[in-house]
Amino acid sequence: MRKSRHEVIIVIMIILAISLPLPFSVFAVNGTIQIQIDGAEIGNILKTSAFTFQNSWEWNDTFNIGNNLIKQVDGVSSGDILNVCIINLKDKREGCSSGTFNSDGIVRVNIDLGN
Repeated sequence: MRKSRHEVIIVIMIILAISLPLPFSVFAVNGTIQIQIDGAEIGNILKTSAFTFQNSWEWNDTFNIGNNLIKQVDGVSSGDILNVCIINLKDKREGCSSGTFNSDGIVRVNIDLGN
């Protein structure tokens, strides 16, 4: 009787271990951050900080033609919330916003650097 009791406990432990949710980092993939920027001008230098709960990135970009930045990043999962802040180093204007990575690994964030 004692042997079968241990077998039942081991089987239950295996079932519980399999049914527990795995950490999001196990499913981490490459992602794309698309930042739509209002209020920037050609030639502005923008410091961009982006972070999720598990990762962070930072870039200094010169704003040229168009009004958006697209960056590829590693280690994101569907449902990860991304917080983005952009500072215009010329006049110190700052804008922040957030978005959520979708199932395709893409997040779109709108930032307004206007006065």
